[in-house]
Parts: sequence; C-alpha cells; structure tokens
Amino acid sequence: MTIAPVSPKYAWGVSIRMSKETKPTLHDVGALAGVAARTVSRVVNGETGVSVKTREKVDKAIEALKFRPNLAARALRSDRSFLVAILNNNPSPHYVADVVRGVSRVCRETGNFLTLEEFTPADNNIAESIAELVDSIRLAGAILIPPLTDDAAILDLLEAHEIPMVRMSPASDAARTDAVFARDGDGVRQLVNHLYQLGHRRFAIVGGPSSHRSSRIRMAAFTGALTALGISPATVIIEQGDYTYDSGAEATRRILSLPHKMRPSIICAANDEMAAGVISVLGASGIAVPGEIAVTGFDDSEIARLIWPPLTTIRQSIVEQAEAAARLLLDRSSVKDGPRRIEQEVELVIRKSTSRDI
Repeated sequence: MTIAPVSPKYAWGVSIRMSKETKPTLHDVGALAGVAARTVSRVVNGETGVSVKTREKVDKAIEALKFRPNLAARALRSDRSFLVAILNNNPSPHYVADVVRGVSRVCRETGNFLTLEEFTPADNNIAESIAELVDSIRLAGAILIPPLTDDAAILDLLEAHEIPMVRMSPASDAARTDAVFARDGDGVRQLVNHLYQLGHRRFAIVGGPSSHRSSRIRMAAFTGALTALGISPATVIIEQGDYTYDSGAEATRRILSLPHKMRPSIICAANDEMAAGVISVLGASGIAVPGEIAVTGFDDSEIARLIWPPLTTIRQSIVEQAEAAARLLLDRSSVKDGPRRIEQEVELVIRKSTSRDI
C-alpha cells in the first residue's frame, strides 16, 4: 500500500492505491478521509460524537475504497450483531425481491449484513426453523413480511429471545411492534372512482388471501367504494386468489364460465401478479383488453410495466417500505417511546389496460 499525492478522482483529500490482493483497512479509510482510524471505527459502528462533516468525509472514503468491515471482529469488539434477517413465506416473488432490495440498501449504508430466511407457505415448522436460526447465530433484528408478520408463535419466539423486529403490513395486534403500512384503502378508493368515471358498472374482483391484512383492507375498500357510488355489492363478482399469477388465471376462467350476460366490464385484481394472470387468460380467450374487459392491479410492481397491455394499478413502493422498516429496526434511539408506525401514501397509475387513449 502506498499513499499517493492528490489525484483528480479524490480531489477532496489524499488518494490511496490498493493492490488487488489487499483489502482496505480502517487506517486506509482514515488516511483518505484525513481522520484517525478510531474515528472511522466510530462512524462504522454508528457511535455518537462524530460531526456531520467528519462523518460525510468518512462515508465518502469508505465508498471510494469499497471498504467492508469485518463482521466477526466488529461483533466481538462491540458485543452486538450486525446481521439482519428477513423472514418470509410470501408467495409473490416480485414483492419479496423488492423487500430484499430495500432492506439491503439500508444494510449497505449502515454497515450491516442481510440474510433472507425463506419458507414455503405449506411449511408447518417455520417457528421451529426460526428457533434454530436464533439459537445458532446472533441477529441484530428481524423484518417480517406477510403472512409471517402475523404468526403469533414467531412473534412470541422473537420476543422471548429479545430480538428486535419490525413487521410490514401486520393484520393483527399492530401496536405490538414497530410496523410499516401502505394506505391501501385510499388507493382502492381512487381507483374505483376513476373506473366509475370511465363508465364501468359491472365489476369483478379477484381478492387475495384472507390471511393478509392488505387483502382484507383492499376488499373492504372495493365494496365500500362501490356501495358509496350506488353499486350494490350483490352485483359484484368476487373470486378468491392467493396473490399468485396462477390464481389470477384460475379466477378469470371461473369468471368467464358464467353466463355471458353476467360478464363484467372490468376485473380488478388485488395485486399485479394476479392481474397478469387475468390478462393472460383474457388474451388466450380472444377477449380484447381493455376493449371488451378492462383490468387493474395493485402494487405497481415490475410486472405491471412488462405485460401487454401495461397495467393500470395503484403504486405503492415496496422498496421504500422495506427501507423504512430497516431504518426502524436499526434505529433503536426512540424505542423507549413505544412501538412506532410508518404509513406510506399510494398513487393511482393509469395505463393501457383501462384506457385505449394512452
């Protein structure tokens, strides 16, 4: 390792040239930032007593050198863990991918590490598996996503081991832990009012699993908004899905098997993956979207922009919700004030699946 004169790339300080075989150290970061290695350590470990200006210089040096702290050494020195776990058995791969993306961003920023513990919805021994996990490794905390977010056995287990947790969209006992929500009901009401203004009166809804808070809130908001507009819930076709593409496809086949006079003018799916299944079956059946039957989803996941026609949906940023959950988990400064709650706004996104004029 050599300390070189100032270079254009690092005009704010000295430049350090590292060989490919050498990993940067606290001393290297300190030399580039112009501070002591102890100061770098305090920044990396999230300690107080470092000015904002100094912290910014250290962060800049860390990024420039691609410095990665030694997890084991940090844990030994500070007697704490730097490993965050996402606990998941959600059937939607796009949802899970966005959660991982959001949490990993925060972990990188804060010098923590991430593990995804994934289970199948049919697994009856999830609590036992998590018990083995917390017995074998130290966790800085856990982020639970639906439907595990409402598994009482898992909540009891984590609390018994004094492991901090944040739940995303819990359906029950929301005040038990820190939690992050989206304003699902607001989004559904925006959507229904827009569809009514387009002239739709014959609605079909493909709901999600009743075990999910989001599914229950979205269904209640749909029926409530339609009732407020004078459309009786008795005239609405309601089919059940499980938030997967296949369940949306199967629900659409059941809808199309009804007498033709009962056919809806629009099918509203409770998430984008089911809506993609709806569009697939309608296309295979020779039914034009949106000319004969329009389709909507919820989430504005990547699939909403990839399918044809692109999907009208409600945008909620799962990535931003996951980031918020990770920040809540890793910021324990205000825990003494009781469980914290973050609610995220949503937005109606209009695309070709409901309008031929776009």
